[in-house]
Amino acid sequence: MKKLLALALAVNAGLALARDNSYPVYINANLGTSTALSPKNNQDIKAFNSNFNYSNSLALGANAGYNFNRFFGIEGGLTHVWVNNYINDTMGILDVAVKGSIPLGKIFSIYGRAGLAGYSYYATTPKSGVPSGTSVGLLYGVGASWNLSRHWSLRAEDWSVTGIPSVGQIVQFGAQLSF
Repeated sequence: MKKLLALALAVNAGLALARDNSYPVYINANLGTSTALSPKNNQDIKAFNSNFNYSNSLALGANAGYNFNRFFGIEGGLTHVWVNNYINDTMGILDVAVKGSIPLGKIFSIYGRAGLAGYSYYATTPKSGVPSGTSVGLLYGVGASWNLSRHWSLRAEDWSVTGIPSVGQIVQFGAQLSF
């Protein structure tokens, strides 16, 4: 009987922690950099060969999500990357992911994201020889969140998408509003 009572109390405590989610809906804005592939020169652009560098490119993103509890949520986002290369092309990434969080106290938490991402590459100079195109890959990433108040937090995130080699790795910092 004592074991059953202890189990019931443990389950109840776990459910109480899981329900501690006063503001489950959130939006955030992020600014960072992407190590996107960039051609070394005009001949590489025309040949579209493997002679590409990784260059730091501006990455601007926004996400919206819903936390089912303190540990699990879903989110969707849009990130735009300005490729800092010879022809200044752009990329758009649309993603949907599940998010698992581990609160390390009331102020700090770490999280991981996994999901699907659609990718579009826009060649701004058609004569460059770099084809515009779309692809789909698996999104994966990790991050950290610092709570400033019940509604506002700061975040840092490192993520990438498989199957889309020109995206590289994206590192972003931002602010989140929960309501």
